[in-house]
Amino acid sequence: MTGRRACTFQAVPASAGQARRFVESALADSGLAEMADTAMLLVSELVANAVLHSGTPLEVVVAVDPDGARLEVHDGSGQLPTRRHYSTMSGTGRGMMLVERMATAWGAEATAGGKVVWCRIDRDARPAVDLLEVDAI
Repeated sequence: MTGRRACTFQAVPASAGQARRFVESALADSGLAEMADTAMLLVSELVANAVLHSGTPLEVVVAVDPDGARLEVHDGSGQLPTRRHYSTMSGTGRGMMLVERMATAWGAEATAGGKVVWCRIDRDARPAVDLLEVDAI
């Protein structure tokens, strides 16, 4: 039930779907399939941001432990995400707010080759927002 899996993706929009399938498979193989819906939504947001803002190949890591999973997206840009406030009419800008509300914890750190943006989801934690409320964010 513990372990680490990683997969590299190109900086193209289709990578979000590929990353969702990768995360779903990693969690199912680890006995954490019940966490897949939340994890797939979160990794979609992290990968979409990496594609949009870094333009570099990215690596998605799923690290599983008995309490849950940590999802990481590594890219080649040193620019760390910053919290911005967008209008409710804006077509962008709510992804990290969604991550903040649904993950147990999240963060971003500089790495030797760019950065990693990560989030943690715990097996016993309920998301701070119901998936049906996502449109309201």
